[in-house]
Amino acid sequence: MEGTIVQVPEKHVVGLSFSGSFSMLIEHMPKLWETFLQRQGEIPLVVQPDVRYDISDENQTYQMYTEYIVVEVERFEKIPPGMVGFTLPARTYARFTHTGPMETVQDTYRQLFGWLDAHGHQVDPQALRMERYDQRFIPSVHPRQRAENTYEIFIPLR
Repeated sequence: MEGTIVQVPEKHVVGLSFSGSFSMLIEHMPKLWETFLQRQGEIPLVVQPDVRYDISDENQTYQMYTEYIVVEVERFEKIPPGMVGFTLPARTYARFTHTGPMETVQDTYRQLFGWLDAHGHQVDPQALRMERYDQRFIPSVHPRQRAENTYEIFIPLR
């Protein structure tokens, strides 16, 4: 597993969110993706309609997670009812690519954290983690077990 250090510019994003324990996320995230894909057309000024992000906010103290399924927008003109909009600040990330069935994602994360440690990078636990999905893998559309599923993982660095 090889990572790349990248600077990601500020992004304005709009989409849906869900908060809960990790076990609740496993159960509810496929439905959140399905609902988001049905409603994405309601969001104005989308920068790249075929690029979606899963933004993760992890509260380690309480073991609670908030996941946002979003698209980048040019600016906040109108946030559709039931959706949220926020700005991700520009920051440095380590970028990795996961390719393969979704049941192998835990191994990808294990390898990427090993790479970060081996290269002396420190994760910023206060910052949001980001996954970028394009036409190579669309959750709730492509089968989870597909060998060609591919998406990018962005780990925030200090």
